[in-house]
Amino acid sequence: MIELIEGVRPGESRVLDEAMRLRHKVFVEEKGWNSLRRDDGRDVDQFDTPATVHHVAIVNGEVAGYQRFNATTGPHLLVDVHNELCDAPSPRGSHVWEWSRYCVARKFKREGAFCDVASTMLIGALEWGEPLGILNFVLEFHPVWITRFLELGFDVKPLGLPKDYDGEPTIAVCLGYGENTYQRMLELRGIHGPVLNVNRAAIQKVA
Repeated sequence: MIELIEGVRPGESRVLDEAMRLRHKVFVEEKGWNSLRRDDGRDVDQFDTPATVHHVAIVNGEVAGYQRFNATTGPHLLVDVHNELCDAPSPRGSHVWEWSRYCVARKFKREGAFCDVASTMLIGALEWGEPLGILNFVLEFHPVWITRFLELGFDVKPLGLPKDYDGEPTIAVCLGYGENTYQRMLELRGIHGPVLNVNRAAIQKVA
């Protein structure tokens, strides 16, 4: 199940604090992004605010995965830190949100590009975004993921050429999706939604 956390800062939620530690373990200790290293073992940056939406995958009481969403109408990683990844202005608007810090704990990884936890988080992103009127996500990843997202039925538009970060090629893309994308993912992964622990009827449209 994916827990949705919003309206809080790191340090105000035990589950979110554990998720920040997972981020540090994955991005700093495993991937070697040493610019993110902190003495307290938590990956926290200026884009973790009360306006940030956090998705935390919980398996048997443990934090198994994480992903973060920020509105592109405000400060976000791609525009404010990595804007050199875009050959033209990055898409912005209430229907475009940034998707970042996607990760799965090593213990819960399985063979294949998308293990159960990874697939559940992708499905959760669509379950959250669609009723809010979010049509696109901007995000950064290794170019190999372009083919994988295309296979899942996403519309993938590169925003520029790849650049090297901490020894790894990184490309910025704009992902589009639709109901067919969601249904295809459920069928491919054998998951019967919904996976997001939130009352969809209570979600209000983004202004």
